[in-house]
Amino acid sequence: MTSGRIIFFGTSQVAIPFLSQLRIHFDISLIITQPDATGGRCRQVICPPVKSFAQLHEIPLEQPEGFKNQAFMDKLKAINPDIGVVIGYGKLIPERLFTLPRLNTVNVHFSLLPLYRGAAPVQRTLEKGETSTGISIFEISKKMDTGPIWSRKAFNILPTDTTETLMDRLSQEGAPLLVEILNNIFQQKIKKQPQDHTRATYAPAIHKQEGRVDWNQSATQIFNKHRAFTPWPGLFFSLNNRTIKIKKISPPDINSSSAPECKQPGEILTLDRSSLEVCCGNQTILKIEKFQPEGKKPMTPYCFSLGNPLPEKLN
Repeated sequence: MTSGRIIFFGTSQVAIPFLSQLRIHFDISLIITQPDATGGRCRQVICPPVKSFAQLHEIPLEQPEGFKNQAFMDKLKAINPDIGVVIGYGKLIPERLFTLPRLNTVNVHFSLLPLYRGAAPVQRTLEKGETSTGISIFEISKKMDTGPIWSRKAFNILPTDTTETLMDRLSQEGAPLLVEILNNIFQQKIKKQPQDHTRATYAPAIHKQEGRVDWNQSATQIFNKHRAFTPWPGLFFSLNNRTIKIKKISPPDINSSSAPECKQPGEILTLDRSSLEVCCGNQTILKIEKFQPEGKKPMTPYCFSLGNPLPEKLN
């Protein structure tokens, strides 16, 4: 185990691969995660994945409602941490907290900063149809995602990647890199570099209504949104006052010319046992292989149509 006391801030599942590596190589003195939430139809208590990890490995845990409690701050000072690590915490951390460790606090961001600063870098990267991305390990500063960078590493995006698969791969491959960089920081083997703020782009948080299909967009744009919004909020449209989620789409043929048979976006062109073809913007065609009506299991559009006649045009 390398010398170095870490306080770790994290809440979501994306933090687990990093925690798994950190606990092998360093002393995680404290894990800080958000309070338990309630959700689902029965309003059951939802335990953050990071809390479960801390309990399983008997690592000290705190779930503060906020950071104004002086007793909480005194506890952190008593730990005398060497560095803080933030991954998937879900809230901004105040300056008096991220500057408390001897070497300040680092964050792992899922883009090649300064590109895609913000809450949803993976989703916005996929939505834009990018073919590569990466992770950045940087020092937290007052403004979000603007601090100096310790290290960056690029990764290719697969044509079939969704937010779920890409986030998982970035986490699995990024965890060993974080261990390496922390070791180098402790041993003063690397220097942080300032970001080029003139190249910054932004990745704002995802809102549920963004998942509603706009048939005026091209088939490629809609396909990329489906990748970006899987698993949440999904891609969906309304039919007879029911929400229909689109669960599987065939990749559009970007090399083919526009389809002259497309007259209006949303127009249904063909329906067979395997798929439904819908006209989209720029006279492009989207081939949908699976629907999921609200409250039902996924099914082919053909099976859905047997009990639910489809209109000539989807809204």
